[in-house]
Amino acid sequence: MKTIFLIFFLLLFSSSGNTFSKTNGLSFGDIIWQIIVPDNPGTSFQDKQIRSLKQIPDVNNDGINEVIVATENYWTLCYDGSNGNLIWQFSTYFGSINTGSVDWEDAVDISDVNNDGISDVVIGCAGGNEMVYALNGLNGNVLWEYGNPNSTSDGDIKAVSIKYDFNGDGVKDVLVSASGTSNGGRHSAICLNALNGNEIFVRVLQQTFTDDVVATESGGAIGANYNGAPYSITGLDSAGNIIWNSPAPSVIWSLKEIPDVNNDNGKDILGLSGFNASIYCLTGDAGASVWSNTLGTGNNGKIALLDDANGNNSIDFTLSAPQVAYRIDSKTGTTIWSKSLNSSYIRGVDNLGDVNIDGIDDIVFATQLPPRLLVLNGADGNILFDYSFGSSINERGDRATVLNDINSNGINEFLGGNREGRVICFYGGNGIIQSAASGDELPDEFSLRQNYPNPFNPSTVIEFELPHRSFVTLKVFNTIGKEVNTIVSSELNHGLHRFTFEAENLPAGLYFYTLNADNFRETKRMILIK
Repeated sequence: MKTIFLIFFLLLFSSSGNTFSKTNGLSFGDIIWQIIVPDNPGTSFQDKQIRSLKQIPDVNNDGINEVIVATENYWTLCYDGSNGNLIWQFSTYFGSINTGSVDWEDAVDISDVNNDGISDVVIGCAGGNEMVYALNGLNGNVLWEYGNPNSTSDGDIKAVSIKYDFNGDGVKDVLVSASGTSNGGRHSAICLNALNGNEIFVRVLQQTFTDDVVATESGGAIGANYNGAPYSITGLDSAGNIIWNSPAPSVIWSLKEIPDVNNDNGKDILGLSGFNASIYCLTGDAGASVWSNTLGTGNNGKIALLDDANGNNSIDFTLSAPQVAYRIDSKTGTTIWSKSLNSSYIRGVDNLGDVNIDGIDDIVFATQLPPRLLVLNGADGNILFDYSFGSSINERGDRATVLNDINSNGINEFLGGNREGRVICFYGGNGIIQSAASGDELPDEFSLRQNYPNPFNPSTVIEFELPHRSFVTLKVFNTIGKEVNTIVSSELNHGLHRFTFEAENLPAGLYFYTLNADNFRETKRMILIK
């Protein structure tokens, strides 16, 4: 009798098929959690755009990595990677001249600077706060700070890079790009002892302003300019001495050290410059040109390293900045594939790892206009996932990053952050993925879909569509009308939304879920079996 009952309800309440495989009620691209950057109570300036978005190894001992968010309204925030709960926050608004935000994506780096076995966060600020702060990964408390809090003419911190131990104490130190001002300022590459923030070396550069910086096995490399041409990259040894200079085509947005590509047994350097998306490779020890290329119109951006898809024993890379997505061979600078995203500039990028189990790293991108977050197949550039943040420049996609596998199924999750301060964590799936159609038409009416699976135990997915941005509530009720869960109570953008309902602590039986949005209201039934 029980079997007949279950079959009846399966037939009665079964949902339409989904193009993505499901694991425990979740499908590839489902939203696991999302947050809105909070107001900073210290100021009336509430520009919540995401400046930097990176994961940090587990700090709360739950086995799942956390997420660091740096924002224009002076926050550095640490969120629990499993559920999006806020763990700690640090404000660089001090109500004085010593106020400014992290303004550059690479002005945040993650490393265990106090040698306690827990990763910490090092940030560099701009504006009226030209300081470097080392923040305890456990609680956000300041471990040390570097700079002059009473000055606003030292120059912005453009980047920090923590990869090598410069003073031999067994802890990786902090290499800093400290830019200058029209009146002078520091315009220096500065190396700080990671344990206490003391200077290891300060190398003042001839140029007025500095750009990105990267620590290397030789010492480091830093971009610099005179608030215009000429532009150059300066190579340093581990004591801060200048060992080479190499011309650059424009502002140096991103520098990355890579494994040897020219067979000289030394690591090399990739660079990204200017508004024509110039890319190039230099030898790490001498700054000699290996190759160069130009990808067309671009904005500022960063390089993300990938695996070796074409099997020539050199890694590949991708980048934000252009209007087209690329996978490029680091050995030759040639394009392996390119994909037009029908968008303006790519503003965020990261290596997602292999989510479709074909042995090749896939890539997550955030685009400016239309504001989107996309996952591309690393093998051929085909779109696997396409999410819309909205339609206006105020909703642009700003940052994208990977979050290491949170449910131990071997597949990473991914995150997108946008101009209005939203950060969304998406489910990476279980590896069996089909391509998603790009550019689907936006819904022209409200709709609430049947949950799937149904019946379910203990998780199910509920989807709904919004024709325009709306304040939404999605609530679950039992058979006597008592509310048992509020799944959503927030303003959401137009488009398709997916949420997972967890009923682990509820008894088996019939439940109702109700969507309210503007003047739309609809209720559907679902069955929990145990």
